[in-house]
Amino acid sequence: MNEEPKQIKQEKKESNLKTDKVEAIVGFAFLNEKKDSLVSLAVEDEKIKPEAATHAIIENKITPINFSVTKPESESSNGRQTSHNFSNNGGTFFSLKEQIKEGDFALIVNQKFIDQNQILPFKKINKETNEQIKLKIAKHYNRKISQSSTLAELNNKAQINITLFEVKNDSALAVLTYLHNDQLITLDFPAKYDEMSTWRVDDGGVFDFENLQLLSIFQSDKSIKIATVFWGAEGYNLNFYESVDGVFKNIAEAYGYSAPL
Repeated sequence: MNEEPKQIKQEKKESNLKTDKVEAIVGFAFLNEKKDSLVSLAVEDEKIKPEAATHAIIENKITPINFSVTKPESESSNGRQTSHNFSNNGGTFFSLKEQIKEGDFALIVNQKFIDQNQILPFKKINKETNEQIKLKIAKHYNRKISQSSTLAELNNKAQINITLFEVKNDSALAVLTYLHNDQLITLDFPAKYDEMSTWRVDDGGVFDFENLQLLSIFQSDKSIKIATVFWGAEGYNLNFYESVDGVFKNIAEAYGYSAPL
């Protein structure tokens, strides 16, 4: 059975995606094994108009795409949104105009999105958050930290960290933070602690930092935006967030089923 991901208590999505060519649009897709094609994922039951998507952003890099076909899921599909089942999936298919070597997921966007959002280069790392930053995060939440790691460092010296706080009664909390000088932007993952399933189905009550991965980071005139993938036992969530008043708001989301056969 498909995993019904535990509801992550975040802010309600701010606005529906725009599919008019004059508006900036963003959708999600996953790549095939050869990494020369991609297929869209449904975004809250909305469909991206094929003619509106002109580029894919993969591993924080822009590449042009061509619309191929829109088709329903085949009868031979195993129901999984994975590269192994790529050709059997239903959705809108695109080909990549340039060869890429890495990346499993893509944002599909139009020229307006590219014009309005500057990609911020970053380096993926995995190290313990330094004490000064941990103290700042702990003070902001008035809560004791159990574990904290730096996930990325940007060229502008900003950092993205993931922090897990100690459980209070049955209240569990993990937080992703963007910190640049005195600017702090937060993304909360609150949950009711359960030794079997807390944040995701069958997570064993553990927030595995490796399961939350950064895909892309952007800066516009008004905000910082990030794209992430959050893996669970049977599937993954793709999210696009925008900062509003120091908090990342969920703008768009898609889910893919990927349980092992």
